[in-house]
Amino acid sequence: MLISVAMLFAQTDVAVASVSRDRMVPVAGAEAQIEAIAVRVSSPEGVLWQGTLRVGQNQGGSYSQNFSQASADNCPLNSSYDRSERSSLSFNVYVQNYGQGRPSYRVDASWGRPIKVANCGESGTRTVQITQGVFLEPGETATIEGDAGLRVELTRAR
Repeated sequence: MLISVAMLFAQTDVAVASVSRDRMVPVAGAEAQIEAIAVRVSSPEGVLWQGTLRVGQNQGGSYSQNFSQASADNCPLNSSYDRSERSSLSFNVYVQNYGQGRPSYRVDASWGRPIKVANCGESGTRTVQITQGVFLEPGETATIEGDAGLRVELTRAR
């Protein structure tokens, strides 16, 4: 019995090693490519964020920010409403390759901005979101426009 258990472990180790080698070795000639994507996110109020993100197959790039502050309106002390003003921005881009030789860049962008309410009423936030894919050749720029004037520009490096 002792010999059979030892043989079982030996066979298991060999099987695991061969599966591990099979799955862990990259395909010959396949080289991971990292792309630089220049991003500009804007609204009618101006540029919300601008910068460059690196992306690659199974490796996205993202940016996010949240901002909260007391309202500039001077309301009565006994007001029961939350008068905070909140804004947020999040952006994500990642590569999708459908085997067509041209990668698609998938964009998810969300912009939240405060609702301005008169007479010290309850404030809130409005949010707009874009989810869309674009094909970009090296050096090419694509522009995606959403509701409320949200605009995302992507430029793939040469």
